[in-house]
Amino acid sequence: MSLISSNGKLVLLHRGLKALPKASKYDFVLLPQFYISKREQLPVKYAFQAKKLAPSILEESLPTEYDYDYLVKKEGKIWQFFAYSPKEIENFLQECCGISASKIGKIYFADQLKDVLKKLPIGVDEYNALTLVNGKATVVPRSMIDSDRYARFTNKLRPSSGFNFKSNSKVAQNSSLSKGAIVASILSMLLGGAFIAEGFNYKNAIKTQQMKLGDIYENYPQLQSNLTRDSIKKKYEAIEKKERKIRDLIDTYSQLTSKKSILDKLKLDKGKLIAQFNVSPAEVKKIISIAKDAKLKTKKVNNTLIRVEGELKWVKMQLF
Repeated sequence: MSLISSNGKLVLLHRGLKALPKASKYDFVLLPQFYISKREQLPVKYAFQAKKLAPSILEESLPTEYDYDYLVKKEGKIWQFFAYSPKEIENFLQECCGISASKIGKIYFADQLKDVLKKLPIGVDEYNALTLVNGKATVVPRSMIDSDRYARFTNKLRPSSGFNFKSNSKVAQNSSLSKGAIVASILSMLLGGAFIAEGFNYKNAIKTQQMKLGDIYENYPQLQSNLTRDSIKKKYEAIEKKERKIRDLIDTYSQLTSKKSILDKLKLDKGKLIAQFNVSPAEVKKIISIAKDAKLKTKKVNNTLIRVEGELKWVKMQLF
């Protein structure tokens, strides 16, 4: 995401658009007719981490006829996810206005205009306006709005941050990441912090152990060889055992995720990895069965939400 203002001509992109003013470059504020958005609170810190989760969070709402580009924006503790089809936008602009993708600079989303929409609706065309409905930017007929005043769309309404438009050819290269890989990636990121910290504990423990062994070796040099071998064997057996538990847990959580079982929440807290899945009613028994076979605790929050809990007793900190 770029914080640098674009020099392109700012245009409100909507289905009723028939022509564009002459310009060498255009920046577009997309109306919800051209994108899908969703807000989620997730235990991730960086945008690149959140973006990896976007396909899993949004794909159930998207038609399958296009490839999509996914973008994220953080507002406080909430991540806002956007999905749009570059090909759909390119095709529309070519048909309505004869504009090629090379003339598209930055894009913005109508939800970024909330501060304006809280005060006044924005006129889209003669018949429609942009307003807030349940906190989301929505296009509605003007006849449904109880207002005689509308904000005029000008360059002054440009949101503070924009996104570089990604042409369709680039999106296709990045659209094949499976949902299982996405879940495995986020689990690895979450567990990574705890594992690094545990690594420091190992380093300190090994240093202490070596100091103690050094004292023993000085007094009993004949024991050095056997003690060294036994120490190394026990140390790495313990590390390998813990790593195997992590891999097995990540693999199990990945298996629980599919098009009919969406990862809704994920939290690592005091040695427990807690996930909540939004599950199709027909898949509930299957998900519970897989989790129980893996000795994970399960709880039905309601008919479609399943809470799954796994333990990692070696994690001694709270990450989130």
